[in-house]
Amino acid sequence: MGLMDKIRGEFVDIIEWLDDTNSTLAWRFPRYDNEIKNGAELIVREGQQAVFVYRGQLADRYEPGHYALTTENMPIMSTLQGWKHGFNSPFRSEVYFVNTRPVTDFRWGTPQPVTVRDPDFRMVQVRANGTTIVKVVDPAVFLRQVIGTESVVDMEQITDLLRRTVALAFSDMVLATGLGAIDLQGRQVELSDKLREFVAQRVASFGLGVDAVTMTISLPEEIQQAMTRGVARGVEAGGFADNVRDPNRYQQVQAADAMLAAAQNPGGGAMGAAMQA
Repeated sequence: MGLMDKIRGEFVDIIEWLDDTNSTLAWRFPRYDNEIKNGAELIVREGQQAVFVYRGQLADRYEPGHYALTTENMPIMSTLQGWKHGFNSPFRSEVYFVNTRPVTDFRWGTPQPVTVRDPDFRMVQVRANGTTIVKVVDPAVFLRQVIGTESVVDMEQITDLLRRTVALAFSDMVLATGLGAIDLQGRQVELSDKLREFVAQRVASFGLGVDAVTMTISLPEEIQQAMTRGVARGVEAGGFADNVRDPNRYQQVQAADAMLAAAQNPGGGAMGAAMQA
């Protein structure tokens, strides 16, 4: 740091964060030697909170507003520093600004298929993806659990953590509902709210909250095709379910479909030749 930076750090009495991004979650104020003067101005804008940290201990927190820092509005810092009769000389403290606005551009997806027990198709592997709107709701917890000694924390740095968390929450939700694969897909809009509850429980330990979760559940292609064939034939729900529950009957249906397709395409292979013979 140059001489002018040092002088500026010693005499500039305004502490603020001019955030021009929507992805930065926390930022440490870069003050020379972390020295702050009595009466220094602290400006906390809407969508921010400021947290003072003294020797690794969380001190006073400030909601949006304009403050002149004195012992009257720094009760925790006064106790930690032993200011019984006020202070005149500069004091040392780290100041973190935390972004409390919702972050809306976070996408998630299951890295591996989730196995679902289904009454019609037995064991089905499903996938899910969607978007999540998260925000910091407890800056103190976020500082302890996520920021640590970092000077800047943005959304990219915690994306992997959040994606794993949402994917695990999805698995837990599927198990808790006990629904089959078809019902899960049919009720995915309704279940998005339940998934939000499961995600919120998990991310609370990081000081985060969840405003909304969207979810799209994907079934294996062969299951989608079987469902389409059943609907196209106008098969009653019970009859369709009986067919797919019984492996032998389900194989017979598949074989019949294959023979029908071959008959409609005589030049399509050996089966077509056999049908022509």
